Amino acid sequence: MAIKETARNDLRELPWVTIVALGAFALIRPVLSIVGAYDDGPLKKPVGPLIFTTLIIVVWIATAVVRRVPRPVQTMTFVGVAYGVLALLLNISLQPFLDSAELPPVPGMIGILVFNAAQGAVCGLIVLALLRRRAGSGGA
Repeated sequence: MAIKETARNDLRELPWVTIVALGAFALIRPVLSIVGAYDDGPLKKPVGPLIFTTLIIVVWIATAVVRRVPRPVQTMTFVGVAYGVLALLLNISLQPFLDSAELPPVPGMIGILVFNAAQGAVCGLIVLALLRRRAGSGGA
């Protein structure tokens, strides 16, 4: 019973507004794909998606460091999951309007969530290292 209560309290302490906001920010990448920004020109694949993936990761990490998020690995893992869920919802909501918006099979949906959670966890480890370094140098 005490373990469940502790876990529940830990989840309540996470910055959920920041988690959802960072997840939503990452939607810039699929939205640019939907509008065709990666089809030609300076953002033609693979350049555009790589640039925006890098930008998203930098914004995620910088925001987490500046805000000194609690439990950075857990927080950033949830940021990745939030992005995965929002990207899937975007895809589902566009199905009636776009032929290219196909519903991924369930294993694909799970893969999207797992991959983005792992990406968020790696970002969280970087945030944790940066926060520890900042604290060790007297910057915190």
